[in-house]
Amino acid sequence: MNAKEAVCYGHTQQFREMIKIVWEYGIRQADIKSEAYPQRLCSIAKAPDCLYYRGNIERINQNHSIAVIGSRRVSENGRTLAYQIGYALGRRGINVVNGLALGCDTYALYGALAAGGTCAAVLPCGLAQIVPHSNAFLAQKLLSNGGCLVSEYPPMIPAQKYQYVDRDRIQSGVSDGVLVIEAEYDSGTMHTVRYAIKQGRLLACIDSQMVRYRSGNQWIEDLNGASVIRGTGDLDCFIAQLRQEIVYRQVTLEAAMDSWHL
Repeated sequence: MNAKEAVCYGHTQQFREMIKIVWEYGIRQADIKSEAYPQRLCSIAKAPDCLYYRGNIERINQNHSIAVIGSRRVSENGRTLAYQIGYALGRRGINVVNGLALGCDTYALYGALAAGGTCAAVLPCGLAQIVPHSNAFLAQKLLSNGGCLVSEYPPMIPAQKYQYVDRDRIQSGVSDGVLVIEAEYDSGTMHTVRYAIKQGRLLACIDSQMVRYRSGNQWIEDLNGASVIRGTGDLDCFIAQLRQEIVYRQVTLEAAMDSWHL
């Protein structure tokens, strides 16, 4: 075998291995023009041309979605609140979205699943691996319950530091609103918050007096239009506001289209 043949053989082997992995994990692809592609994501800056996914990505378009996020460092009260918020959203038929991270993300997902709800996790790597690996069981439970895993990266791409920040724009991008459980101002959670503001998503946080790591929550509380969640009544108000905002956008879009045709 000469050098050229060896290179071709190597590429062929890599291709075969990739096809095997894609088949084994059930990874599929949705380009931006397909019906499966999350409709909300189309409106953001730098929307990915395609998404790779495992599971039922259609649920993102079928249900309202709220990104329930927070830091990996979480207090005992924060863990309880994350679970309770996830559970409440699951009971109300709202998708819980986040990055499958340890801490707040994990507890919110478990809460939603316990209520029979559906979840979508956005990964910073290809879907042939789960990051963090310790949440592989949670990822499988999420899929078994009718949810999905999504990524903008091809199946074999490993996680890199900058990809976590890029992932954050998709978390808010596929969601109607973002709800922060517990986070300091300098935590990675705030990347998603800033993307949510740029993307015009509704924003909420748990009352900073109810959690330990709170400087991020305090910053959000000072924002005009942000909701502060102290109980289920506040959560229901946030959901109602979110639904009203969606109807308003639809009516505005239809009016704009009608005037264009005129």
